[in-house]
Amino acid sequence: MRNTTLLGLGLLVANSAYADLGAIPNESGWSGFLLGGVNVINYESNFYSGDDENRHLSGLGSAESSSNVTPLLNADIRYTFADSRTQVFLGNLIQDAIRFDFTQQLGIRQEIGDKGTIAGSVVFNAMPTEQWSDPFDTKHKRKSTDITSQGARLTWDHIWGSNFFGSLTSRKIEVDEERSGQQYDKDNQKNYAAKLDRNGKINAMELSYQWQLAPGQVLEPAFIYRQADLDGNAQSYESNGFQLTYSKHASQWSFVSNVYLGQTKYDEANPIFDHKADSDEFALTGTFFWHNLFGIAPLSATFTAGYAKSDSDISFYDTESTVFSTGLLYNF
Repeated sequence: MRNTTLLGLGLLVANSAYADLGAIPNESGWSGFLLGGVNVINYESNFYSGDDENRHLSGLGSAESSSNVTPLLNADIRYTFADSRTQVFLGNLIQDAIRFDFTQQLGIRQEIGDKGTIAGSVVFNAMPTEQWSDPFDTKHKRKSTDITSQGARLTWDHIWGSNFFGSLTSRKIEVDEERSGQQYDKDNQKNYAAKLDRNGKINAMELSYQWQLAPGQVLEPAFIYRQADLDGNAQSYESNGFQLTYSKHASQWSFVSNVYLGQTKYDEANPIFDHKADSDEFALTGTFFWHNLFGIAPLSATFTAGYAKSDSDISFYDTESTVFSTGLLYNF
C-alpha cells in the first residue's frame, strides 16, 4: 500500500531542521512545541479520498486533479530528568510535522554518555488517513474508509559518538472497510480482491549522516528502505530511496531544503491490470522559518512549499501532489 499518506512519496525534512530540539536539555523540566497553521494541497491520486471530490471513476486511468485546504495542528510535549539524562515524550517531532507526517509517538529517550542517544516509542496516528474503500470501483460512487496504523520505533542518534543517525520502525496497518477489487470481481466473476488487500505490516529503516559544512549549515544524506508485507501480494512492495537535506540556521531565520529520489518494486502484478505497479519517485521541499516573530523570542513563522510525484508502470497508480503551508511555531 504505497498511498498510505498523500505525501508519502518522500516529502521529508531531516533532523537538521531543528537539531537543538533533538538534544536532551541540561535542566529538568518541560519542553516542546505547538504548531498551528493551514495547508493548501493540490493532488492527483486514485487512492486518497481527500475531500471526496472524485467519488465516481470514469475508468481505470490516471487520477483527476483535486484541491484541498486543511488545518495544520500539532504538538510535541517532553519532560526531562537532567540528572539521569532521560526524557519522556508524547506527540510529534517538528521534523515530522513539517513533512506532513502526523504519526504520534509515546516513548522514552536516554543519553548514553559519548555513545549517543537511544529512544524507544510506540507510534500511532491520532487522525486516520482516508482512502477509498474500493479504489477500483467504476460502477458506483466510491466510499471513503479510515486507515489506521500502530507499531514501535527504535532510534539511535549520534551512533557511537559519530554523526550517524538511525531508526527502525514497524507498523501494523488496518483498513476499516477493505473492499479493494470486490466490485470488479462481482462484475467479472473474478477472485482478485485477496491480492489487493491493504491490511498488513510496513517496516522501515533510515540511516543518515550529518556534515557540518559551516557554523549553522548542515548537509545530511540519508538512505531509506521500506518493506510492506501486506495481506494482498499485489499491494506488497519494497522501496529504496535516497534523501539529501540542506539546512541553514541563523539568529533571525532558518531554511531547510530537501530532495528525495526513490524506487518501489511490488511483489506481484496487480491482477486487474496484469502488471506490477513498480514506480519511480521524486520529491522536493523547502521550509523557511522566521524567528522572533513580533519580538517574541520562542515564536516563529513557517512557510513550506513542496512537490512530489510517483510515476508508476500502471497509470492508475500515478500520484502527484503540490503543497503550500504556513503556520506559527511556538517553542517552550
